[in-house]
Amino acid sequence: MTHKTAVVGAGLAGLACARVLRRAGCYVEVFEQNRVIAGRMGTTRLGIVPFDHGAQYLTARSDRFKQYLDELVATGYAATWSPAVAGHANGGGQTASWFVGTPGMSAVLRPLAESVRIHTDRKVHTIQRVDKGWRIWFEDESYAGPFSAVAIAVPAPEATMLLGPLEDMAAQLANVRMVPCWSLMLRLDEPVLPRFDVYSDMSQTIRWVTRNDSKPNRSSRGEHLVIHAAQDWSREAADAEPEIVAEEMWSEVCHVLSLPPVRPTQMHAHLWSHALVERSLGETYLYSRDDRVGVAGDWCLGRLGEHAFESGTLLGKAIVESL
Repeated sequence: MTHKTAVVGAGLAGLACARVLRRAGCYVEVFEQNRVIAGRMGTTRLGIVPFDHGAQYLTARSDRFKQYLDELVATGYAATWSPAVAGHANGGGQTASWFVGTPGMSAVLRPLAESVRIHTDRKVHTIQRVDKGWRIWFEDESYAGPFSAVAIAVPAPEATMLLGPLEDMAAQLANVRMVPCWSLMLRLDEPVLPRFDVYSDMSQTIRWVTRNDSKPNRSSRGEHLVIHAAQDWSREAADAEPEIVAEEMWSEVCHVLSLPPVRPTQMHAHLWSHALVERSLGETYLYSRDDRVGVAGDWCLGRLGEHAFESGTLLGKAIVESL
């Protein structure tokens, strides 16, 4: 018997879970609220220029994730990145190999999405228990299912809302805290940054600046910067207009680095509402064998891409063992 399973969320955790289910012989459908997959691993564009506006790189500690990244490098979906790093507060340098997707961070998820049916632009409203499992209801009042099992791999606040029928599991997510981050992407006709490719912990406003074009297989015309705001500043500015945020962030970078007054060719600010994990769950995943519903995400373990991969993979294994 082929079990029909559903995964809510097409980020790294969700697609890692989907791959385990698919390899075990399950039929898998993935539902993603955005128009593209990858979540915070996403790559977007200003005009024709791609930008990694979310996760900047990946590191690996576990053998399982190291093996996955090695496979990506071997197949051309990823490469190592060795930027010149300047640490304004904590000193510079890398303590581990940095991996980036090629030609963009979203490429890291491509092998996970193979042979999986993915529905984009489908925002899940709730899940409903029915005689033969679970029905997935969407915001437009349509539904899919029934499914034998459901994996929810979205940010913790969103997962809590979807777990209405499972109050005990939802209650366990109450202590998880995720915070926003403003991400600024901009294009410059000529390079203006000093000699480093990465600047971190620059001020109370700016946490990260990088030359996106310093990564392997990126465009090299002009200079393309990705700038992340500091955690507290992002939280305070969460309701601000993107245009105002963009101006303030670029002005701060120019001030801290003593840059000449240069107007970017293009500039756009994006708010990641649930960008970083301030307090994690402290569990690899949660799963109810009786209900066959579980949750996964980086927020289960920490704030790294590796945490998302491990959480989704092990939730997938738990689901397979329960079917």
